[in-house]
Amino acid sequence: MARSHDDGREAANALRGEEGRRAACETGLRKKDKKRKRKSDKAPQPPPPAPSQENRATSSADDGLDWASVAVAQRVREIVAMNAKSLPADEIFQSLTRERDHSMEDTFGDSDDGSLVSLQARKVALLVSKSIASLSSYAGGKRIRVCSGFVMCQSDNTGTSMILTSATLVRSLNGDNNMIPDVKVKVLLSDGHISDGHIFLVDFHYNVAIVKVAANLAHLEVFHLKGPTHNGSVLALGRAYEGGSLMCSRGQVVNQTSIFGCSELFVSSCKISMAGSGGPLVNYNGQVLGVNFYEKNQTSHLPMLIVSRILEQHQSYGKTIGPWLGLKYTSLQTMPLRVLERIYQKFPDVDQGLYISDVAEGSPADVAGLCNGDVLVKCNGKVLSSAPEFAAMLLDVCKEQLEAFGDCAGETMVVQVVTKRQRDGSTVSNSIAAEMLKESHYNRWPAPMPSYKPRVINIGV
Repeated sequence: MARSHDDGREAANALRGEEGRRAACETGLRKKDKKRKRKSDKAPQPPPPAPSQENRATSSADDGLDWASVAVAQRVREIVAMNAKSLPADEIFQSLTRERDHSMEDTFGDSDDGSLVSLQARKVALLVSKSIASLSSYAGGKRIRVCSGFVMCQSDNTGTSMILTSATLVRSLNGDNNMIPDVKVKVLLSDGHISDGHIFLVDFHYNVAIVKVAANLAHLEVFHLKGPTHNGSVLALGRAYEGGSLMCSRGQVVNQTSIFGCSELFVSSCKISMAGSGGPLVNYNGQVLGVNFYEKNQTSHLPMLIVSRILEQHQSYGKTIGPWLGLKYTSLQTMPLRVLERIYQKFPDVDQGLYISDVAEGSPADVAGLCNGDVLVKCNGKVLSSAPEFAAMLLDVCKEQLEAFGDCAGETMVVQVVTKRQRDGSTVSNSIAAEMLKESHYNRWPAPMPSYKPRVINIGV
């Protein structure tokens, strides 16, 4: 019995010890939880989430940043409370939103480094500066996009000037071939005056637009290309809408294929921003070669050879028409060496022409017997040296059709071409019964979503 009483006391003591340890653990955990809670109460809270890209796209520069103002205000209070070093508002904005993309208001330029080349570039830029404008599109009182533009001609006896720019300025936010509903355009001129712009022409296939403005402005002289490409130095010009500063970037026309889907584009090494889209590419005589389009890591331009024909058709017939062959092609001069070597091995006597990279199934070109890998060497009896030259010839065919019949609807536009066949190296003449260009055949162009630098003011702390 004594042994059993001792055993009972030991068991009771063990139980009380176990309960004590469990209670101590629970007490310790509660204390740790309280400490963590006190720390979390002191820790800065994360900012509210940024809106979706879709919601951000419909916000203007002035009233679309309420969410950013709240977030920045909270962060500024935390910085002041911690006696931290003050940060610029744009750095705070970037750290909160993780937004590193270019905005519509980013400027560009490399003409202020003091070099002799820069001094020469600045002289050219100043020479043509009165012809360089900035354009901004608005809808519902909100700014949508900003592009550069330049005066290409004056309207006869009307006191107005025509400003060429990128159709991205008025393209719908979803990127289709429609204008932004109820869009309005404001034009910032070189003297700082802002005028109402009136949309005269929009060509979503070649991504260009012409806006009329009530002012007699100096226009740029067009450079008439006499070879496949321009070989000299060039300048990409533009104007910022905020502040109106003139922008200038130096470069060369390079033998590269544009990343855009338009075969007629050339590429330069000039570096521009989104605000530079629609601005001119000029030589050092101040003559315009083409209209620039921005894309990350590349600046493409549509030669004036194409633009002048689009304007001519619109002025004469009130519309722009073009033939559709169903081809994708590239100038031999811009082909990669690895591809060019295979072409040269098949056609050693061909140093000019267009390499066919794609033939749409069932298209006029497919029906006429053209194939991938063939090389176009002639069109309507003329030797082909570049893609813009071929496109200009096709637009001329449409003009002849309009002059002969008054319309191209229901009529066959026959295009005579000579090709070098990839499969056997033979030279063949083909007659292509071209169709009318439809919206489904248009080149695809990116439509960047609007993004603006934040304006953070009157933040209470």
